Amino acid sequence: MALLVAGGLLVGILGGLFGIYWPFGSASAEARTTHSFAVCGMFRRTCVVDGDTIWLEGVKIRIADIDTPEISQPKCDYEYDLGIKARDRLVVLLNRGEFSAVPIGNRDEDQYGRKLRVLMRDGRSIGDQLVAEGLARTWSGRREPWC
Repeated sequence: MALLVAGGLLVGILGGLFGIYWPFGSASAEARTTHSFAVCGMFRRTCVVDGDTIWLEGVKIRIADIDTPEISQPKCDYEYDLGIKARDRLVVLLNRGEFSAVPIGNRDEDQYGRKLRVLMRDGRSIGDQLVAEGLARTWSGRREPWC
């Protein structure tokens, strides 16, 4: 029982801290962050899922201005291979230093509960860099086939 009470207190304290400092709760908040990113494994706190989805401090973020090839359910080998390249390149780009996760538009989340953000560094979209390198497309509002 004492363990449950202590655990509840810890959750309450942490919840209060995150409520004060957590940058993702409001659609108007902008998070500036520097973290070490890797490809996601079993634990998903701060990592890259694929070319357009990351976890940042336990929050799942969909990079809102791009679409990259799928790696979890690709339609062909080309899509999978390009998706792996996009994911790996995003790891490198995110590890280059501080960036901002900027809300856009009216929607804070997509239908899967991911926060919709544009990742910005020095006034430029990190997603735009993936587009320029041929690893992503500018988001058109719907997925287009890669095969």
